[in-house]
Amino acid sequence: MEKIVGNFFIENTNLLPVTEFPDTNSNSTIVYEVIRVENFVPLFYEKHFERLRNSVKLAGFDTKTNNTRMFIQIERLISENNIANGNIKIGLLFNKIGDLQSTKLYFIPHSYPTREEYEQGVKLISYKAERENPNVKYRNRGLRFKTNQLIADNNIFEVLLYNSNNIITEGSRSNIFFIKEDTVYTAPQNLILKGITWEFVVEICKEQNIKLIEKEIKINEISNFDSTFLTGTSPKVIQINSIDSINFSKHKLVNLITDRYNKIIATYAEKFTRCRI
Repeated sequence: MEKIVGNFFIENTNLLPVTEFPDTNSNSTIVYEVIRVENFVPLFYEKHFERLRNSVKLAGFDTKTNNTRMFIQIERLISENNIANGNIKIGLLFNKIGDLQSTKLYFIPHSYPTREEYEQGVKLISYKAERENPNVKYRNRGLRFKTNQLIADNNIFEVLLYNSNNIITEGSRSNIFFIKEDTVYTAPQNLILKGITWEFVVEICKEQNIKLIEKEIKINEISNFDSTFLTGTSPKVIQINSIDSINFSKHKLVNLITDRYNKIIATYAEKFTRCRI
């Protein structure tokens, strides 16, 4: 059974104790989204909900999931568990013929970077693997199990994925950017699941007049770059120290993008709190 945090979860609109959390049918398909909660604020909920609906559509399913009703349940989950900081998972369970069986909301264990990791960067290793449909956020037990095992066995922060053509796509639970001089590079959008943080970084680059190029980068080409960083719901924006045996240096653009992203979070949280009063 999937690990969950807190005392309660929500199935459809029912608040239930975590002891009643059901084991998921392996024949079902789960399309999901993860939202970070900071100081009781579900960060960028609107963008996460829109991506969830897009994933459902791209997966070939149809659901009338309502934005407002979902938001009410998320606030209820936060309040009933009294959890100020953590990650909430929204899971939509579909059967073989594409009917929505249930909607579950619950807190999951999270692992945020330490202050030292933000300052010094994190380590990655590469692994050849492909997602069947990279634009859809659905549960892939096999890939998740393998990457979790690699992370634990090698004492690293993340696994960098590359496909059968040796083209880098994304991290197992993050997006990746590379820097050469004053230009930022990222994989073409059709090869990745565009994270919410990834989208903000793209916007920041435009606002700050930072040249951004979508480009296929092969795994044997990473040594050509000066620096690289990850983005994601849990890590936010974080410098990469090394990939396999290749080391990278810090870059001023990572600091600029990080500072700008943190300001976006602060502005969103302030506006959210003001609206709830």
